[in-house]
Amino acid sequence: MITPHLTLPIIDISPFLPNAADILDAETLQMSKLAMAELVDAACRDVGFFYLVGHGVSEETRKQVLDLGRKFFALDLDEKEKISITKSDFARGYQKLGQNVTKYEKDWHEAIDFYSPVDPSHPLMERKIRTLTGENQFPEVPKNFREVYTQYVETMKGIGFAVMRCIALGLKLPESIIGYPPISTSTEGAVGKSCGEHSDYGCLTILNTDDTPDALQVFSKSGEWITANPIPGAFVINIGDMLNIWTNDIYQSTLHRVIHTKSNYRVSLPFFFEPNFDAIIEPLEVCIAKESENDSNLQKKKYRPVVFGDHIVGKVASNFDVKESHEGSEPVAKRLDLKSLQLDA
Repeated sequence: MITPHLTLPIIDISPFLPNAADILDAETLQMSKLAMAELVDAACRDVGFFYLVGHGVSEETRKQVLDLGRKFFALDLDEKEKISITKSDFARGYQKLGQNVTKYEKDWHEAIDFYSPVDPSHPLMERKIRTLTGENQFPEVPKNFREVYTQYVETMKGIGFAVMRCIALGLKLPESIIGYPPISTSTEGAVGKSCGEHSDYGCLTILNTDDTPDALQVFSKSGEWITANPIPGAFVINIGDMLNIWTNDIYQSTLHRVIHTKSNYRVSLPFFFEPNFDAIIEPLEVCIAKESENDSNLQKKKYRPVVFGDHIVGKVASNFDVKESHEGSEPVAKRLDLKSLQLDA
């Protein structure tokens, strides 16, 4: 059931930006940080999603990256497929309609994916795994695409660090860093959603989207779908599966989906703020202790440690319908999911 009257909390991240100390005195700044951290803590416990304002990114910048994406997706398929994921590592580059798969069903959207660069000494190269070991593919058209998107990534990194500092403070830790066309029913294959329901498998997602309403839906703890309509000037933030592990399920990633039934072409730009590839993700002792405050029997780890790189490679390797292109290629990684990392009760 979709419940239109429910909405997501709104968080002002400005106290955690680098220039905050130039605007507020030390006492006011700390009080503002604590207030926002409490709100983020509640949002992560209750919903796992929230709107982010006060981030300092101009509306012109947010619109520019979406417009460039829209111009690329309007190109002929032959032009877009010059940077197909099948010409790289089956992850970096363009995915045509229906090529992205969620829970074994095709999603009705097209996309371009970029990842952090991998150098020759990277563990993936040493293990001779092809997934994620290619180079990012930027389109030649529009001409300024690479320049604008590269700068946008750096901006999103800064916001990601700010949100993670806020999350850390909310957990009483130090402030250290712990395109959619309308759905068609006449296409080949089973296509029922623009993007099927899923939780994000990383750490933090920062979503920039156009003004299309009634598309993104978030599954609440009460079992209702909340429509997360765009708010002018706000990013949509959601936590991923790695925060389940770090917080020992104090925070839990939330199922969400996209069902775009309007006649326009919807464009969204998610930035995934992730741990280092070789980071070992396991429950933090402070979070294990939090659960045992009222019941000593709860003082136990709920997840086994996982190397983030193994987790993401396994996920990405099963994301796309490119089975025919894998024949004769280097091995891909085994898929891991959050349930497989849970320890027995």
